[in-house]
Amino acid sequence: MLIMRKNMQRKAKKAISAFLSMALVFTVCSSTPNANAAPKIKKLKLNQTKKTLKVGQKLKLKVKKVTPSKASKAVTWKSSKKSVASVTKKGVVTAVSKGTAKITATSSKNKKVKATCTIKVKEAAATQNTPAATDPAQTATSAPTAADPAAPTAPATSAPAVTDPPAPIETEKPGPQYTPNITLPEYALRDYEENFRIGTVVNYEKTQNVNFTALAKQQFSVVSFENEMKNYSLLDTQASKDAVEQTGDDSTVVCRFERADEMVEWAIANDMKVRGHVLTWMGGSNDEYCRKGYDKANDYVDRETMLKRIKSYEEQVIDHFATKYPGTVIAWDVVNEAIDADQPDNKDTGLNLGYSTFESIIGGGGEYIKYAFQYAKAAVEKTGQEIDLFYNDFNTFTSDKKACIIELINYLNEDEQLLDCMGMEGYIIPGWPSEAEFEQAMEDYAECGVKVGCNEVCFRLSDQYCADSKYNPDNSVKTGEHAGVTDKDIEDHVTRCGKMFSDAYIKFAKKYPGKLTNVSIWALLDRPDLEEITPDQHYDYSIYGTHSGLFTGMVNREDPTPDPDNPGKLLTSSENVAPDPDDMKAKDEFYAVIKALQEAQ
Repeated sequence: MLIMRKNMQRKAKKAISAFLSMALVFTVCSSTPNANAAPKIKKLKLNQTKKTLKVGQKLKLKVKKVTPSKASKAVTWKSSKKSVASVTKKGVVTAVSKGTAKITATSSKNKKVKATCTIKVKEAAATQNTPAATDPAQTATSAPTAADPAAPTAPATSAPAVTDPPAPIETEKPGPQYTPNITLPEYALRDYEENFRIGTVVNYEKTQNVNFTALAKQQFSVVSFENEMKNYSLLDTQASKDAVEQTGDDSTVVCRFERADEMVEWAIANDMKVRGHVLTWMGGSNDEYCRKGYDKANDYVDRETMLKRIKSYEEQVIDHFATKYPGTVIAWDVVNEAIDADQPDNKDTGLNLGYSTFESIIGGGGEYIKYAFQYAKAAVEKTGQEIDLFYNDFNTFTSDKKACIIELINYLNEDEQLLDCMGMEGYIIPGWPSEAEFEQAMEDYAECGVKVGCNEVCFRLSDQYCADSKYNPDNSVKTGEHAGVTDKDIEDHVTRCGKMFSDAYIKFAKKYPGKLTNVSIWALLDRPDLEEITPDQHYDYSIYGTHSGLFTGMVNREDPTPDPDNPGKLLTSSENVAPDPDDMKAKDEFYAVIKALQEAQ
């Protein structure tokens, strides 16, 4: 009996053990998928972001990195122009014909996560040296004939020197060629461009800065130029004056594009589109533009001549960039800062206009603005490209000015839609404007049937606007004092940078899909060395200052330059020293914006 009982106990134990083992296996099998499931992908990076190929060449693209690191690397591939570059399901790119195409990898697990590689395809060397290619009449880049109905025609008043279309770029783009000596931020704003482009504003000096170029390339997909596309930069006054003397036609306009071209090529080399700023604005024009014979000593031209000059100038500028860099300049600010809410309504149009020489010569209560948009629209239509036309202004969220701008939008679009987008500049200072106020203005413009772009956005923490500031009307704050900026002010400023994105830009973009074109941030680097606050000078809206940027600045360090005795080595400043990896690093304001963008996705 004892033996039998022990045998029964052993069998029972085995049965229980087997049952528990099966239960354990079942538990493991049923729980393993959850425990080991790949985390949701938030970001992916390819092994190439841009590449130049010759026709017939191939390139293998693959996912180099995903965030988080254990997320799935499975993607689908797509080409923006299969006729230029095709791509297989495994990421093999084939260069088909001359041109530019964008290859996009989209996460199979999260369609919102994408990465791109820009492929530029050149003709194979064998075809470039054929006799046919050297014959200007036979080349693909030769000027379209006047008989071609699709060919944009040069304005009748153009000087001969500018009527020949420029050749497309075939060489490496200009700009800094040396290795940056900075540590770039871990995250990039452009990686979170789900609802709108994120851009910046630069001048020529910045494009020649190796470190700034590296930062801009990493962070932004669109750029505006501070002054280099304004009339006083593009109009060749002396050449125009000479042409008038030679032809006797006072409406003749001659332009120069060398500096602007160099900057556009910088943008292309760094994978950025361009917003053109600005076509017709007296604040961006020399007075000679409005004088007879382009001579400052002469009287102003008559109405008809001024209109012809504006038309010729806009046609030349729009056609030049669209022809030489097709698809790069995606928007133009046609008119800038024309509204003054403190001025009385014009008796003819009801518009509230600030003083402008254009208005003085042309008259009609803002007629020059409508003409400027009509000329720009006609020029854009000739290019066959999609280019948004903006009216741009500051303080566009204040109730009085907003009402005046809405009147202008309705005036321009009453018969046909001339204005596509409303450009809103914004100096974002402590407590003003509120996120809700800015978003409401965006909504009010969208309800007028136009898109919105937030241009020249500055997040600026200035001591005269902080709660405990010692700044007062007699300008008694001394240089470097910054008495009113406390740690709490800085903390609030960081929060505000993120909230303007989350509670204004992102919120609006989701409520009005496709209506927000861009948010372009001006002043990326703190520059305390440029701040001048003295008893007799104080600029409330200084763009650059101690707390003006999203990133820390390199105040005491020049661009790295190559060592003449060792081409592989860089010199910084006048000393042969190792670069400081912390010389530029992302600030809390930047991470507040990144967090807002991440949470939106």
